[in-house]
Amino acid sequence: MIARRGIVTAVSLTILILAGCSEKSDRARAFHVYGGMDTTIVSIGDIARFQVWAMGAGERKIEFPLMELDDPNITVSGGEEIEGEFEGDRGFEFQITFWDTGSYVIPPYSVQIVSGESDEVDYSIATDPVEVEVHSLISEAQPTLRDIKPPVPIPTIIPWKIILSLLGIGLSTVALVWMWRKRIQEEIDESQRIVVPTKPPYDVAMEKLDHLRNRSPSSAEEVKLYYAELSYLLREYIEHQYFVRAIEMTTSEIEGARDLIPADGEKLDGVIEMLKRSDLAKFARFRPGISDCKTDLNVIDDFLRTTRLHWTTARNGVKPMEAV
Repeated sequence: MIARRGIVTAVSLTILILAGCSEKSDRARAFHVYGGMDTTIVSIGDIARFQVWAMGAGERKIEFPLMELDDPNITVSGGEEIEGEFEGDRGFEFQITFWDTGSYVIPPYSVQIVSGESDEVDYSIATDPVEVEVHSLISEAQPTLRDIKPPVPIPTIIPWKIILSLLGIGLSTVALVWMWRKRIQEEIDESQRIVVPTKPPYDVAMEKLDHLRNRSPSSAEEVKLYYAELSYLLREYIEHQYFVRAIEMTTSEIEGARDLIPADGEKLDGVIEMLKRSDLAKFARFRPGISDCKTDLNVIDDFLRTTRLHWTTARNGVKPMEAV
């Protein structure tokens, strides 16, 4: 019985000791705010670190506003969060630089505790002010300036390697261009080249016209092909007969250059109307009837016969044309 009472007493004491330690740890982790410098004695231009800590913040929402010091001899930069030893600790660090000697006081810095629901500041906790002594880098009581050294002459440096490299590249480029130009043969401008047909233009046009005379187009595709060949043989005839580049010209351009074609005005009007109808058949899905195809063929046939020129050839080439 006594032994059982001793065991119960020991267990009770252990529970009380653990509870006391837990309460002591909770009291040590109570929420509080403090700030401080990593050093209070610095030199001009040194960077000192000012840290603000909210210890034991837990689930509280903490905001660290920017530090603004109304002193032209103090520069504040940085501003970044730092990690603490425990999970509930929140820290923020600023970098402060002093540009003149003397004693400075870093004023209290306020840490804001924000409500989680409305994002409004519930209250603020300020740190204690911090005093900092700034000393000069010159340790002598009466510093003296050193004598100014005379200027050192700089030898003239000529970049021979760069000059020779550029000269070699230039000569190589000139040599390559010269060799390439020697290999290129003189090209003949095809647009200025005059081709003398082996047959008179009238004979060539009549052969193609006779070939079309035996055809009776029925479908839209056959009509389109029929007018394409009829239009081409007429343009080819005008180009080779009167040296007007009708193959490359549109119907409107041929109509504008009708003064270059020495033909009867009425017959030329009929030819131009046929070219316009041909353009409609080729590009506008216009489908003339078989009678219209034969009529346009007869217009071209009449134009060819009335504008026929007689060509006579000789051993030395083509003689001037003579009208039949």
